[in-house]
Amino acid sequence: MLWWQNIPFFSIILCLLSAAVCSVLPPRGARAWGRGVLGLCLAGGALLLAILGQPGSASFTFMMGHFPAPWGNEIRAGALEALLACLFPGVMLCALLSGAPALSSGRQASREPQYLSLCMLLMAALLSQAYSNDLFTCYVFLEIMTLSAGALIVFQNSSQALAAGMRYMVLNLVGSGLFLLGVVLLYYLTGHLLMENLFVSLQALAATGEYHRSLTIIIALITVGLSIKSALFPFHSWAPDAYSSGVPSSNAILSSLVSKGYILLLLKVYARVFGWDLVLLSHVDHLLLVFAWAGMIFGSLAAIRTSRFTRMIAWSSVAQIGYIFLGIGLGAGGGYQAAVYHLLVHSCSKALLFLSGEELRRAAGGSDTFADLAGAARKHPVYGALWTVGAFSLVGLPFTGGLISKLLLGGEALRHSPPVALITLAVLALSTLLNVLYFLRTMLILWSPGQEGSSKRGTLSPLGLGACGLLAAGILASFFLAQPLLEVITLGLSQFS
Repeated sequence: MLWWQNIPFFSIILCLLSAAVCSVLPPRGARAWGRGVLGLCLAGGALLLAILGQPGSASFTFMMGHFPAPWGNEIRAGALEALLACLFPGVMLCALLSGAPALSSGRQASREPQYLSLCMLLMAALLSQAYSNDLFTCYVFLEIMTLSAGALIVFQNSSQALAAGMRYMVLNLVGSGLFLLGVVLLYYLTGHLLMENLFVSLQALAATGEYHRSLTIIIALITVGLSIKSALFPFHSWAPDAYSSGVPSSNAILSSLVSKGYILLLLKVYARVFGWDLVLLSHVDHLLLVFAWAGMIFGSLAAIRTSRFTRMIAWSSVAQIGYIFLGIGLGAGGGYQAAVYHLLVHSCSKALLFLSGEELRRAAGGSDTFADLAGAARKHPVYGALWTVGAFSLVGLPFTGGLISKLLLGGEALRHSPPVALITLAVLALSTLLNVLYFLRTMLILWSPGQEGSSKRGTLSPLGLGACGLLAAGILASFFLAQPLLEVITLGLSQFS
């Protein structure tokens, strides 16, 4: 075993231990510890990416304690896992750096160590979803992710946050129950929980044709369960409140990372447990296409109708999740490549919108209504420019990663049957037009002279500005470095199954 193959295990364990450490430290110490741990996880992921992202490289497995199944647990890492192990801690670190003022002031100041403990638990769960090769372990950390995310929502301790957290927990626990039921049925049929063993057994069962209906039901249970937790239409009702009721860092983390952890688990189940061909035979991909089309339109229409700035950003997440599931519904190959690419771009863009948008709200006196936000970007021109970069990316304008993901989705749609291609291209065009309408309206309001003119300018936080600048740089880099990024994603997907 090579020394760097221990990085996935130690990254997860370090985050779990840090959750306990942060809870007993003073606020300043917990802040430094949490940021340091995220920095180490980011460095470990970058090292793995440099090694595993090379052409011709192969994934590796790490058997914890050298005990085989069913007594031991297994970790697997390849190019895609390493890429996501850079994305998760990187975005969370930016969210904590930019959202530090809101955490360090008011009623939240004394509870900041507990907040950072929740973030450490959430990061451990996200990394486990990326690395774990055991389906039940994925479920365990799925619940850790659900509980810690719910606590991040109610950290604001307002009536709105408490209501949003309650709705989040109820619906997400329904999704967890459906997922667990699918896992139990898989274990009943095969007697395995390791993904490779499940794949071999399920392929043998599928070849006999005896359990076709049972396997279709299991795939549907797992798909619907994770779709609920990912806020795919029509299971999205919890998302707008959950993504707009917490402190700024919570909104950024929840919308840009948590839903992506669930989508990543769905991709792993499709690739490593069932296999792409078995998923296609179940026709679940057709259901995902319909839900994705509807979500792309409905989420955008809801974003247009709302009169609140933060809620508009939250509603746009419903539409953007539809883009990711559209790629999954289009199938293995180019569809999954487009889905993963948009997952990366959306994570950076959404975090940037929430974090820079919070600074614009402060410039407007803390108001969240569009009428009071007039001229906010003139008071904070740097944050206004950064927010515009995030909006341009989700619209899909040139020089942003959002353009690449939409081109990939459109190109993959053309490889399908004429009805699917026609509907997909029409929905893509209509959704993009709706994106332009609500983001253009918002930008015009933010950059308008407003009642107080542009003379009053807000103060800039170096940490917050640097964090938002890194997210904007990631969005631009995903356009200018699209080819090498696509090569890593393609390599990772080939190692995935």
